[in-house]
Amino acid sequence: MAKVEREQILAYRLHGHQLAEPAPATGLAEVAGRCYPQNTPPGSAGLALSARVRDVTEETLAGQLEGEKALLQAFGARGAPHVFPVRDAAVFTRGLLPGDEEALREFLGGAVPSLDELGMTAADLVRYTCEAVADVLDGTALIKDDLGRAAGEWIIGRLPAGLRDGWNGHSPYSPKQFMGESLVRFALPVVSLRGILCHGGREGRSPLLRRTDQWVGRVPGGDRDASAELVRRYLRCHGPSTARHYAEWGGIGTGQAEAAWEAVRDELVEVDLGCGVAWVAAGELARLESPPQAGSEVGRVRMLPPHDPYLQARDRERLLPDRTSHRRVWRTSGNPGVILVDGEIRAGWRPLTRSRRLAITVEPLGKIARAHRGPIEEEATRIARHRGLELADITGW
Repeated sequence: MAKVEREQILAYRLHGHQLAEPAPATGLAEVAGRCYPQNTPPGSAGLALSARVRDVTEETLAGQLEGEKALLQAFGARGAPHVFPVRDAAVFTRGLLPGDEEALREFLGGAVPSLDELGMTAADLVRYTCEAVADVLDGTALIKDDLGRAAGEWIIGRLPAGLRDGWNGHSPYSPKQFMGESLVRFALPVVSLRGILCHGGREGRSPLLRRTDQWVGRVPGGDRDASAELVRRYLRCHGPSTARHYAEWGGIGTGQAEAAWEAVRDELVEVDLGCGVAWVAAGELARLESPPQAGSEVGRVRMLPPHDPYLQARDRERLLPDRTSHRRVWRTSGNPGVILVDGEIRAGWRPLTRSRRLAITVEPLGKIARAHRGPIEEEATRIARHRGLELADITGW
């Protein structure tokens, strides 16, 4: 069994995430299918891609999402909106789809106590919500709040009489919602994973939800098992890893994750991390042991947005050994972006936009070397350019 060091793992992941050497602009869809960026807060997916692909602007991404429709945004891992190629939609939807009642309950998480109190199965909730969404969104688009309310009301008349009072009752999740409305909102990510629901366009600052078939047409099914292919892609970016970490990354149950893992077991090899074992694709072991060099660039600096794919690895102590700093990077809400130097998290950063000018506040996690200030300024300029802004200043360091 090969033993690998932390430095090798970070270098492997930098290359897997296309952070060691940006891809040409023509590689946008390929990189999106590799790293699977999350788009919360809105705009994060574009910033994640611009750190990996040259000359990506907000207009470029909008053109791929809304014009050419080569990219698609939909709810995915952890129930959050993600961006991925339309051609790979089956991987990022069916690949995470819970297949039975137990797996659905794991995915729906916080909705389960209310389902039990109501006397409804998770499968029934998803079935009703799929039917409601398909009908309510036929030929139109709604923001999430309006869709939750409309679908919840649509379902009331289809429920058995014994469930209607509870469905129409008080919601423990929000005083502005009725119970059924809240439960529908929990189920919407599963509706996306079934290929029925996606994001398309905006109403003001709010994304619009649409029927996938009416936005991009029929999503390609692919000729490989979607859940197995998703494990392969996960490992290329987050390996070496385990089925448990894969479950946490996807927001799925351990049983579902282990079944997907087992489907590719023959393709994997164990590696010794010094503190346990993990797995990597056998064909990737050489790259893990001796990651390729990224030209002559030294001290590679990347500014990544909140929830960047690189930060979604569940072995956070490997990304940031100082556990006391974890709560500054991975917060319950309001995460900062991060500044990487050769894969090491050196600081957080936060933007402030005023009058078409971007100011950035740096939140160091240690000393930032003077030699890295120039590259950080270049990265900040790239972020401003991506957003069509002018860089004002950088403070905090």
